[in-house]
Amino acid sequence: MFMVVDKTAAKWVDRYRAEGVAGMADRGSRPHHSPTRTPEHLVRAIVRLRWRTRLGPVRIAGRFGLPASTVHAVLVRCRASHRSPG
Repeated sequence: MFMVVDKTAAKWVDRYRAEGVAGMADRGSRPHHSPTRTPEHLVRAIVRLRWRTRLGPVRIAGRFGLPASTVHAVLVRCRASHRSPG
């Protein structure tokens, strides 16, 4: 009827039994913690290098031994992904 996998339906039933109607409210899907998130000291170093040298994610990644996608994600999160002209 709900067109969901049995595992999902079982999860809903367990939640209803444990919490009642309140357990059926929508819940966010954001994780409670991110154990593999880039450490704060490394984030600061990446952004600092970006502003001082105006290097792109690939070159910054090479200096820190990180994937370019990680450096790009850090720069986007810190709103430093676009280089200012000049």
